[in-house]
Amino acid sequence: MTRLLLALVAATSVLSSDGRWSTAAPLPEPMQEMSAAVLHGKIYIAGGFDRSGTPIARAFRFDPAANRWERIADLPAPRHHMPLAVVGDTLYAVGGLSAATFVPENTLWLYHEGRDRWEPRAPLPAPRGASGVGVADGKLVVVGGWGLGRKLLDSTAIYDPATNRWSNAAPIPTLRDHLTAAAVGGTVYAIGGRPFNPDHNYDVVEAYDPATNRWAKKSPMPSRRGGLASAVLDGKVHTFGGETRSSVFENHEVYDPATDRWTSAPPLPTARHGLGAATLNGRVYVIGGGPRAGFAQTDVVEMFAP
Repeated sequence: MTRLLLALVAATSVLSSDGRWSTAAPLPEPMQEMSAAVLHGKIYIAGGFDRSGTPIARAFRFDPAANRWERIADLPAPRHHMPLAVVGDTLYAVGGLSAATFVPENTLWLYHEGRDRWEPRAPLPAPRGASGVGVADGKLVVVGGWGLGRKLLDSTAIYDPATNRWSNAAPIPTLRDHLTAAAVGGTVYAIGGRPFNPDHNYDVVEAYDPATNRWAKKSPMPSRRGGLASAVLDGKVHTFGGETRSSVFENHEVYDPATDRWTSAPPLPTARHGLGAATLNGRVYVIGGGPRAGFAQTDVVEMFAP
């Protein structure tokens, strides 16, 4: 028994030595169901639900040097469940859901830093929200989510900023919403999600290669989670949080595309879903979200450093 206890203590020590959590300046207000992205050394978030459960158009920018959030120009319209992504020197807000009735939208907006305003670009081929976006080969790759009629989408939509045009690529094998997506080495990984029902979360991981226009199945996530977020740090995909109908996850699990293996990492200090995650200066910032299942908001910002 003593030997077993020592082994458990040693395992715990190894896990805790994998990294540590600390806090950054909280959001200007509690919010959930938004995304985060990094542009020119600052983190951007936009849209979501505020503390009253109302969809918002507000957008904010975080300066790590000052440890401070500032408000920027509002989105052209309120959105939630809307991914943000950066291609080159441009931040994009992709589709998303509008209103309290979760209506999918086909809008694509870019943020013009110099003018502090959002500008429209070619709309998506079809409305979609609660989807994931990865950036590969200088293009946005939009996967999963649902469209009109609350129908799960299998289409993979690719946007080329050079031509301001969309095209459809090979369909995703497992239809799902509330997934997360991340790109490593030119491949987009679609991770987790669910078929609408938070009690039927997936552990599925599928990889899309734009060079071959093919999907491949990868090692499943250790836990089944939808409503999660992800960020890439040192070539590995860190995944955070998620929800069921009655609980939220503190899970922090890391995928290594080079070995197709998952490991567990120090859990979130604040369990939540509908959160944002972004990597900046060797740290992952995990932002806002819902500390309880369903409608709930927090202003917490926590940083993970390996």
